[in-house]
Amino acid sequence: MHDIFERKEKFLRVGTALQKMARKIEEAFAQTAREQHLHPTDLSCIALLLLDPRPISPTEINSYLGLTSGSGTALLDRLEKAGYIRRAPNPRDRRGVCITLNEEAAREPINHLRKLQTQYYHVTDRFSNEELDTIHAYLEGIANLAFKVDKIDDDRRA
Repeated sequence: MHDIFERKEKFLRVGTALQKMARKIEEAFAQTAREQHLHPTDLSCIALLLLDPRPISPTEINSYLGLTSGSGTALLDRLEKAGYIRRAPNPRDRRGVCITLNEEAAREPINHLRKLQTQYYHVTDRFSNEELDTIHAYLEGIANLAFKVDKIDDDRRA
């Protein structure tokens, strides 16, 4: 019986820590975005392009950030106007474009993102590869669960 309560307490601690982590990440991004006079979604897009330096389609960006086509277009228009991104013809689709990060123009937001990244590495470095695999599997499972819950809610509304 004691094991059941201990396990329930551990579940609660992990869930609480997960909520705290999500909130703190959101707060850190919002603070960094404010300091850079950006919208948090703009900063998230810059972070995506920094982590994945290959040319990315607007559809991929929208999917990653959870944006509609219209919101994604507005985002890319803002970032292009600020000089942070470049649109180029997509060599695989003559009707499409690819988005790349202009690292020189986006130097300030990138510097802030790299500071966050350094802090992330500092915390993450203490875990073994096996522990990181376990953490990854857990977070992927939670992310997939959240997607399934959203899908259930969408199905109920239909």
